[in-house]
Amino acid sequence: MKKIAHITLSLLLFSTSFSQNVNIFQQKFKSGHNISGEIIGLQDTSVILAYYFGGKQYAKDTAQTINGEFSFKGENTLDGGMYMVVLPNQQYFDIVISEQHFSFTTNIKSLVESMVFKNSKENTPFYSYLKFITEKQKKVTLLRQKEQNSTSDNEKKKIREDIIKIDKEVKEYKNKFETEYSDIFFTKVIKATTDPVIPENPKEMTDKEKQIFQFEYYRDHYWDNVDFTDERMLKTPVFFNKMDTYLNKLTVQDPDSIKKSADVIVNLSRQNYDIFQYVVSYITSTYERSKIMGMDAVFVHMVENYYMTKEVDWVDEKQLKKIEERAEKIAPNLIGRPAPPFLNQLGQPFMKNEKDEIKRIYDLESKYTLLVFYGPDCGHCQKELPKVKKVIDSLSAKPLLLSKHKQIDIKVYAVQTEFDKEVWINFIEKYGIESWTNVCDIQTDPEGNPAASSNWRDEYDIYSTPVIYLLDKNKKILAKRISYSQISKVIKRLEEIDN
Repeated sequence: MKKIAHITLSLLLFSTSFSQNVNIFQQKFKSGHNISGEIIGLQDTSVILAYYFGGKQYAKDTAQTINGEFSFKGENTLDGGMYMVVLPNQQYFDIVISEQHFSFTTNIKSLVESMVFKNSKENTPFYSYLKFITEKQKKVTLLRQKEQNSTSDNEKKKIREDIIKIDKEVKEYKNKFETEYSDIFFTKVIKATTDPVIPENPKEMTDKEKQIFQFEYYRDHYWDNVDFTDERMLKTPVFFNKMDTYLNKLTVQDPDSIKKSADVIVNLSRQNYDIFQYVVSYITSTYERSKIMGMDAVFVHMVENYYMTKEVDWVDEKQLKKIEERAEKIAPNLIGRPAPPFLNQLGQPFMKNEKDEIKRIYDLESKYTLLVFYGPDCGHCQKELPKVKKVIDSLSAKPLLLSKHKQIDIKVYAVQTEFDKEVWINFIEKYGIESWTNVCDIQTDPEGNPAASSNWRDEYDIYSTPVIYLLDKNKKILAKRISYSQISKVIKRLEEIDN
């Protein structure tokens, strides 16, 4: 499906006023859909019928105009929701699709103001609302401009009073509209955009406590006006925008907090299968792809709680297995968890240094441990590791007199991921990393072929190199998949927290 780019819907321009009756008898016996329009003054061109979904717009159908007349029609029934008719030069207007057979007429010079619908119980009140809000917005805009240009305090006060008056009129109109047209879909859209009314704060609260109370009440009641039983909400910009705001602005940006917020939305979405499917799929895929370190924990949480529990039934077994395997690879190396200890199936360590001595990562005693995975023949590793060494040498160096530099207690556990011992030893000497704890899993099968001693590649999710982890003194993962340039920044932030 073709995406319609750079098109946004202003929720403030949503509108309606009911004045038509639908011929129910005729509607009942019509099949498919037929939405016809006439735009006076529109030259012969093509117009697009598009729908909202997941924060984007997608083309559904295209029609050619003749003398401004066109029709979107087909044998199938269109999914209900908010749609847009897209004209050349990125002009567009919105319509509600609930009925499958209706028509409209408007003028290219005043698309909203001139709009008239036939046989649409939804769109006639929608545009009455839209026209009212548009008119009030224009008045407020003019008043704000006048206020900015005014030098009189009395005049400014009068303007602000006029703005408050208009705001009151809009609220009264909105409340009346919701009562009068409670049976149409657009009313659900309006309600979904309505913020919860925060009650008065108890007088005994401090200002800070009041702020916390107001925020928590707003967040806890954020979804009160959203109808989770109606899948048509998915085909509006409202649902996605609310979910995005809830997860990214009303939730503290750490994995544990986001997991809780995700569960709130998922549990609400259980009221409708389509909404449940969208919410679970969206949150899972979003945090699997997140570039923010540590957010893969949300992905693992979603898979463990909704995919592995067999609640997700819309993906085939092959795809489900891939998703589950991906989560299983990520789970052992989540930030905050102990680093996997490089043990074989018998629980024995196997990583050896260049002298064939067993070296355990948990035997390193330092405030920080940098765990580095690299391949001597990897071109990227050859460029990256000298930079890593430079950073480590700088951090661990004794500070000079009068220097603000603080010596950092850090050691490196470097895991060579390839199997040629000679190449490995030459790499260590060439790049001067002898002071690091250099280890490798050089094991062979009975035929002399390389054989890994355990699934350590899966445990650390090593599918390319270099990969860098930062561990604390107890070998708990502090950061992962960081670049050489991030090492100092992460440690500096951690040191500031300690102090």
